[in-house]
Amino acid sequence: MSEWDDYAADWDSPDTRLYADRAFASWQRSVAPFAPDLAQCRVLDFGCGTGLLSETFAPLCKGIVAIDTSPQMIAVLEKKIETAGIANIRPLATAIDPASIRVHDCLAGGFDIVLASSVWSFLPDYPATLADLASLLEPGGIFTQWDWESDMPAKRIADAMDASGLEKIAIETAFGLEGGDETMPVIMGTARRS
Repeated sequence: MSEWDDYAADWDSPDTRLYADRAFASWQRSVAPFAPDLAQCRVLDFGCGTGLLSETFAPLCKGIVAIDTSPQMIAVLEKKIETAGIANIRPLATAIDPASIRVHDCLAGGFDIVLASSVWSFLPDYPATLADLASLLEPGGIFTQWDWESDMPAKRIADAMDASGLEKIAIETAFGLEGGDETMPVIMGTARRS
């Protein structure tokens, strides 16, 4: 059981939908122009939650493996997939580490795109997990992450990308979300596997 299980039933709030929509729009604006053709791409959505980003990418890509450590988040995604008749999302409740990569066949074969939205500040070892994800990218594959800028400074992202062997493309403020009387900036980091 994951600590996130308790949030699953109510996760798809207007704020989380807005975050996912803005993340997708920032990807379309900043990454799509140089990314592989999505229609031919195999995508990994790491820390997918209830799959809001996966649902947005699904009509545009070949297939998505959507993973999260919360079985309840994955259960919500499975129900949404069944209800909507989405055939190209494969949900999986697991972590990313060498053992899970060996065990789950759907993680074999390499990915053209890896997405990670608002997940890194919750992980115990960001550089090690990023290295594991980098190992799943095909040569030339693109990695993109989004996080609250206050939790994930640009230098930390750049250092982890360097340590994982990824070629940094850009680290930039992608968008902001209004919260109370302030706007909370979201940072986007994009890199390529050589």
